[in-house]
Amino acid sequence: MQWSEVRERFPNQFVLIEELTSHMENGELHVEEVAVIRPLTDGKEAFEELMQAHGKVFVYHTKHERIAMPVRTKPAYRGHLQ
Repeated sequence: MQWSEVRERFPNQFVLIEELTSHMENGELHVEEVAVIRPLTDGKEAFEELMQAHGKVFVYHTKHERIAMPVRTKPAYRGHLQ
């Protein structure tokens, strides 16, 4: 489902979704297509689901016109073994 369709179906609320198609651009992940797992009733439920989400599953609010998230890479630890 396209994000615009999700926004129409679930206006002004949090949804638990799974990323299906996306691309990287200028250090941001742009998600085009998602699968809606379920709508969430309030911010508390959204926070609880966010803490349990992993992989390509995440919580997002339909007030946003598009899904674009900055991607941060973890710095590598350079050490030596003795």
